[in-house]
Amino acid sequence: MKETADWLPVHLAPRNGVPVILWMVEDESPPVLPLTVGFWTSSPQAGVSYWRLFGDPPRFYSDKHIRGWKPLLQG
Repeated sequence: MKETADWLPVHLAPRNGVPVILWMVEDESPPVLPLTVGFWTSSPQAGVSYWRLFGDPPRFYSDKHIRGWKPLLQG
C-alpha cells in the first residue's frame, strides 16, 4: 500500500479554509494529474459545512466523498 502512504485521513484535514489536494472516493487509486483541490467552508445561513472544490462550476462534497488528503506544496 505504498502509493497511499502519503495520504492522510479526511478527519485530520484542516477545517480553516486552507486549500488541500483531495482524493475522491470514486477514484480507486490516488490521483496523479489532474489533481482535485478544495477547501473546507461553512454556510452560517444554512448551518452546514462542506468541501468546496475549485472549478467551474464549483462542486460541494461532504467527508464521506473524500478518501484522503494532502497539503498543497508550498513554494
